[in-house]
Formats: sequence, structure tokens, C-alpha cells
Amino acid sequence: MGNPLKKISLSTRNFIHLIKVENILYCQSNNSYTTFFFNDNKETITVSVSIKKIEEQLCNNNFIRPHQSYLVNTLYIKSLSKISDGELLLANGTYIPVSSRKKKAILHFLKQSSQIQ
Repeated sequence: MGNPLKKISLSTRNFIHLIKVENILYCQSNNSYTTFFFNDNKETITVSVSIKKIEEQLCNNNFIRPHQSYLVNTLYIKSLSKISDGELLLANGTYIPVSSRKKKAILHFLKQSSQIQ
């Protein structure tokens, strides 16, 4: 498993971007492409890498996969709606769906990572 990454390199057509992992808010999959959204809400970066491969890189860095199309940095989760399958509310106001298959694991993770149960 190893140590958490401090930076990740994202290769696009014209650039290799070096991004601090802590600045990644969430990632969204679109087939074999993954778009990165950042905590400053200023830009996005889309790479031609599957979200599964991104998840493998970020698995030790406070990231969870609440849905097949999303990978979320847990540092930016504000709340989880318990209604139906639920949604995660992020610090920037974005709602991320939680699949019914993953809801139990997400609840467990959030309870384990908090001091108050």
C-alpha cells in the first residue's frame, strides 16, 4: 500500500500537470476519461485514464468511491443524505450520488473517520 501521495501527475494532450492530491475535490468518470475537479473551483483537468486506475493511485489518500462514476476526497465531505440511496454534499456545494451498493460502506467509513458517533 505504501505512503500517501503528495502529488499526482495528470497528462493531457499538451501538458503534464503536477497536482497536490489534497487539492483534488473529486473525480468524475466518462467512459475511459476522468475529469478532476479541484477545491478552488477554477479549472478542471480531463485525462484519458479510467477512474479505476485513478482510484488505485489514490486509495491511500482519503478517497472513497461512492458511485461507479465518482471518486471523492473525504476531506471535503460536509454531509451524507440518508434519504433513498443518498448523496454526499461537498464543501463547494456539489452533490455526489451514492449508489445503493456502496451506501453501507460509505456510512461505515464516515462513522469510522469521525470522533463523534
